[in-house]
Amino acid sequence: MFEQLKCDWQWIVVEGAAANTHDTKWCKPQPPGFSRDGTSEYLNSIIRHPRVSVLRRQMWDGKVSMCNWAIQDIAEPCCLLQVDCDEIWTAEQIEKIVEAFGKCPHIYRMYFWCRYFLGPDIIATSENGYGNRKGVEWLRAFRFMPGMTFSKHEPPVLSGNSRGVSLSRDETRAMGLVFEHYAWQLESQAAFKEKFYGYRNAAACWRRLQENKNWPVKDLRSFLPWVGPGASADRFKSCEELGMVRI
Repeated sequence: MFEQLKCDWQWIVVEGAAANTHDTKWCKPQPPGFSRDGTSEYLNSIIRHPRVSVLRRQMWDGKVSMCNWAIQDIAEPCCLLQVDCDEIWTAEQIEKIVEAFGKCPHIYRMYFWCRYFLGPDIIATSENGYGNRKGVEWLRAFRFMPGMTFSKHEPPVLSGNSRGVSLSRDETRAMGLVFEHYAWQLESQAAFKEKFYGYRNAAACWRRLQENKNWPVKDLRSFLPWVGPGASADRFKSCEELGMVRI
């Protein structure tokens, strides 16, 4: 997708385990190491690309540290986009984000809706529940000035970026800026989240949701008890056919 961009771009990739420090200290401790799913090999194949930088440590001092190492050498004002490894944007969407910052100097931040996948063909359907919680999800684009640093990760807080206005999720949705979030698409992801977040029996719960025959699921807690009240889910194709997939 980055290769298709018509604007100038730089992709800074940070790989390695994140210690459970600072605002992620509620997570479980993880052993140091790198990706074991083919990601490291993929990064090795593009590491000499003139627009790609890869930063690696077996253990980082938390996610804030990872983000700050990524941005410390940015030497000019730009649009900063946080892209987690399970988040997919189209080239057209990224160009719209850059264009919006360029046209409107008062815009400093953008929030977004996502299609939050809970399996290969299951998405969260509650607009202010799990996967798209109001007020915290998803702040992903910033007007960046050299020297700015992140002070928080969940949600991300970029120091010096408090001025100006934020575009809301509804405003960016009207621009077609809804990204794909494959957070729970694979059983291996569920197994990792069980270890990292401490969700009890997350992989078994995920499998039970995939085997469900009665759709839509109006209370997702009956399958994933950690999601909180008000969360629902449905088959993605069913939502498409009914014209329900606004997010």
